Amino acid sequence: MTGDELSGKVKKEGDFFSGEDFSGMDCRNIDLSGGIFNDICFDGCDFSDAKLSEATFNECSMKNAVFFKTDVKEANFVKCNLENADFNGMDTEFVKFIECEMVRVDFSNSRLKSICIFTDVNLNGAVFVNSNLDTAVFNSCKMQNTNFSQANIYKTTFFKCEFENNIFAGAAVSLSLFHGAVLNETDFSNMDLTQVQFHESTLNGCNFTNAKLKQGGFMWAALQDSKFDNAYLELSNFYEADLKKSSFIKADMKLASLQNAKLAGTNFTDANLYQAQMEGVSAEDSIFKNADLTYADLSHANLMSSDFSNATMFMANLHEINQENIKWTGSTKSLARGTNEKRLKAEQWGKK
Repeated sequence: MTGDELSGKVKKEGDFFSGEDFSGMDCRNIDLSGGIFNDICFDGCDFSDAKLSEATFNECSMKNAVFFKTDVKEANFVKCNLENADFNGMDTEFVKFIECEMVRVDFSNSRLKSICIFTDVNLNGAVFVNSNLDTAVFNSCKMQNTNFSQANIYKTTFFKCEFENNIFAGAAVSLSLFHGAVLNETDFSNMDLTQVQFHESTLNGCNFTNAKLKQGGFMWAALQDSKFDNAYLELSNFYEADLKKSSFIKADMKLASLQNAKLAGTNFTDANLYQAQMEGVSAEDSIFKNADLTYADLSHANLMSSDFSNATMFMANLHEINQENIKWTGSTKSLARGTNEKRLKAEQWGKK
């Protein structure tokens, strides 16, 4: 059967195709839109400029297939093997890939918009270089060794995806969500990550040097040994994040939220923590040399053995802090607010 004959059957008869071998078929420019294909072998097929909109492919093998400029709008790929498939230059929307094998698939220079969905998909080694991901959804996907270089990722959701050895060089990520993602030792340096959320994600050993992270969210995230030097973190949220032994040298953290964060051994030298919310942090053995803590709230913080040398402390709230062995040399601690006895009495009421 030729590609044209297959197209004719789909258009004229609306056939349901199952158990056929169409490997190597020339499917360029043909119309298979609306077709239903079950357990079909399309290995090595060329679907360039073909119409596959609203078609359903269930348990099909499409290894090494080419989808250059193919119309796959609202198409469904369920439990298909798309290893090494070429989607380079694709522009589509509402396509769904469910439980598919898509190892080393190439989406370079593609535009995936209007809720393109990947659920339980193996995307290890996939390439999204220079792609535009606009409101895409990746749910429980494997994404090790995936390349997002120069990609524009906007309003995209990565829910409980497995990342490792990923490349984000030159990528711009904004208004996107990484929830429960594992991104250990990923290099995000110099990236624009404005309003990106990393809720409950594991980001140990990551490099955010010089990154733009205004209004970034790291609530409940694991960020041990991570580097945020010179990062722009205004209004960022690190609520209950684990930041032990991380570095924020010269970071701009104005109005940042770090309530109940774990900051033991963390370095905030020369950081701007103006009006930062740091109530209840565990920041023992940390460094705040030359940091600006003007109006910062450190109520109930554990600051034992930390170094605040030459720190600016004007009107900083030091209510009921643990200040054992703290080094205040050259700081303006005298201009900070100490424990508020009325507040302390109210907090202790009923505890005895």
